[in-house]
Amino acid sequence: MPADTSQDDPILVLASGSAIRRQLLTESGLTVRPHPVPLDEAALRDQLTEGGATPGRMALELAHAKARLAAHAVNGDHGADPIILAADQILSCDGQIYGKPTDLPHARRQLLALRNRTHALHTAIVLFRGSTPLWSHLETPRMTMRAFSEHFLDNYLAAEGATLLDCVGAYRLEGRGAQLFTTIDGTYDAVLGLPRLPLFQALRAHGILAT
Repeated sequence: MPADTSQDDPILVLASGSAIRRQLLTESGLTVRPHPVPLDEAALRDQLTEGGATPGRMALELAHAKARLAAHAVNGDHGADPIILAADQILSCDGQIYGKPTDLPHARRQLLALRNRTHALHTAIVLFRGSTPLWSHLETPRMTMRAFSEHFLDNYLAAEGATLLDCVGAYRLEGRGAQLFTTIDGTYDAVLGLPRLPLFQALRAHGILAT
């Protein structure tokens, strides 16, 4: 068992600009330093698809790529070996991969394609100490959208607006997106993009959080 070298207020470098991930961490008592990285996610996703990677492997590879970029960018800014957290989500439905929509018409098409169907949301998180990987984790909630009307969809898009462009699947479960679904098999945190309980276990195991 590793020694308990945790600090009272450890700092996590979050390799993401996600407001909900930051909120989940800060509400849990962690100090977070957001550091979004300039990763061309679409290009890497296409490369991984051509290589035959599964959606879960894609999510893990994208999260690792973000963590490596963040480790290089913040080297020395948060101590010699900053603790870096990165995450990624890939949505798959009947063999089709979906990412973040580019605009609201794209979001509308995507939601119509997912309507009345069950999709998988592959949520990967990784933890680095400096440039060294410490831990990775993958959860895959399965989510069934109801047969909503196009009138409902148009009102939903108007109400949520551009916030949907930052969401894989074009929905925010923490907002009106909850009304799109009939069933969800998986944890709420995993749908939002950050499974906290396994993360906290890993942080304790590596002496970053107090046991």
